Amino acid sequence: MEKATSRFNAAPKPFDGDQLAAACRLDAALPGYLSAVFHASALKRTAQFIACAETDFDQPHIMAARLAAISPADISAADPLAQIAKALILLRPRRLIQAVYGTVPPGLIGLLARIGHDPLRDPADYRLAFELFSRSEHRARAKLLGQIEGKITAKSLRIIARIDPVFLRPHVLERVRSETVLEALHEALAVIRRLVPSATDAALMESLDHLSLRDRDLSIWIEAWLRKSERLLVTPPIPADDPDLRLIPLKDLDEVGRKLGNCLGSRIAYGALGCRLHYEWDRDQTAAAIELRALSGGAWVIEQIRGTHNQPISHAALKVIRAKFSSYGVLSYVAPGMGRAGSRLASLLRAYDLTDTDAEEDFDDAVDGIVEELADLMDHA
Repeated sequence: MEKATSRFNAAPKPFDGDQLAAACRLDAALPGYLSAVFHASALKRTAQFIACAETDFDQPHIMAARLAAISPADISAADPLAQIAKALILLRPRRLIQAVYGTVPPGLIGLLARIGHDPLRDPADYRLAFELFSRSEHRARAKLLGQIEGKITAKSLRIIARIDPVFLRPHVLERVRSETVLEALHEALAVIRRLVPSATDAALMESLDHLSLRDRDLSIWIEAWLRKSERLLVTPPIPADDPDLRLIPLKDLDEVGRKLGNCLGSRIAYGALGCRLHYEWDRDQTAAAIELRALSGGAWVIEQIRGTHNQPISHAALKVIRAKFSSYGVLSYVAPGMGRAGSRLASLLRAYDLTDTDAEEDFDDAVDGIVEELADLMDHA
């Protein structure tokens, strides 16, 4: 006869939720069960939680029969719930898992022992753990679970079950602190695979093996790959054969930024996400970098125009550049009613995005027109 394994711990460890409700039903059928499970080891409790999660309490005789079939002792009772409670107390964890799942895959018992005394909130996570160890296609995921140090949580189970095979590495997993982070990481991976032709799984995995210790959230790794982008997520509004405007590929932003002495290299993320495009202008002795921002409906607007070392360019050059973009339907910001004085005030208030709008140029044009009209009147006076 197999010895019972429900040795009492020094102090009871209560629990709550659906598992407590199930344990109370079993205790009503077999008084003393609740105390036994409160004092059971972490592994024994987990095995009982699994059995309760898989029990249909509207048809308890089904689980009672499965447990009786492998029990070395007589657990017969008039009430099937009492039979279940007896078996949960008497049977070792491995036997309980075998009765519930039909088999005990290698490594599963060791994992279950590390879940702790508290039940998992979602009973489906127990079945998830079993599938990770029982299905051959999940062998790498099961191996990674075995490499995790410390307590196994439901979050770890769900993340490892979903994570892309490229990321199945302990030092990557420790950087994925939530399922929300995992979703963002998968989105980044999809963008990299779309924009970087050289981003094969083998190349991605090799680069992950050399992660910097400073890269605590994989953002450095993601940006490094995006800097190799040779494609775009959006269709540029300017034809590729335009003689004056050159679309700056993401992989060239650093180089052009160094040439112009500005921070173009820091705009990688915006370009990769398809919400910004960057153009280079080099004509009439004016070198400039132009950033376009995406709007709804496929429209674009000039976000900023900067010369070398982020210096403003002449109003004449600004007018020519804006006219070129306008010919392709690209919009410009305006500040209605803000003349030269308003532009200077905007600069003083550090509202720099208002200091080179069309308003100042329109104001200058208007002033020039008034001056010409006054001159004409004086000539005819």
